[in-house]
Amino acid sequence: MKNQFLSALVCLSAIVAPVALSAPAAASNGPERQSVELVAPEYPRGAERRGIEGTVRIAYSIDADGNVVDAQVVEANPEGVFDRAALSAIESWRYAPAAAQTDGHSRELEFRLND
Repeated sequence: MKNQFLSALVCLSAIVAPVALSAPAAASNGPERQSVELVAPEYPRGAERRGIEGTVRIAYSIDADGNVVDAQVVEANPEGVFDRAALSAIESWRYAPAAAQTDGHSRELEFRLND
């Protein structure tokens, strides 16, 4: 099965080439926060079987403890296929603690099947 060849890459809107999930949080569109743990999303099996690829843009905030909060899908193509996987992954991300919550973060997750 293709599972070991699947990847979900984080693409940053300011950069053309995809960046691995270990990219620092500074690449986010919000205030700089150091990432501690960035988990790759799981490729939905139905999308895999049908050979569907796509992207999901998520907007979110990071609370003072470093937890992702208020995550929402801003844009998805195709709609409804990768939304749940993208949200689940981003909601499990962790950042370094800070004095206060930071808002205005945004990431685009790109779901691609490897050949």
